[in-house]
Amino acid sequence: MKRARYHDLPESADDSFFLCKELIPGYLDGITGVYQTPQGYYVDDSDVEEFDKGFPIKKKLKLPGQLF
Repeated sequence: MKRARYHDLPESADDSFFLCKELIPGYLDGITGVYQTPQGYYVDDSDVEEFDKGFPIKKKLKLPGQLF
């Protein structure tokens, strides 16, 4: 049985959102593993604000067909 899980979830947690599709049938037979989000994905909001200061301010536009 193929089994992969997200590192922050316990073994018994619903992980139906975690999807994987084999491109070659049987390629992942016997493969198990744990996915961990890379540390670079975790950033502090203040660091993001400081980074954004390096770019010119842009006017926010609402265009036809835009949902939000």
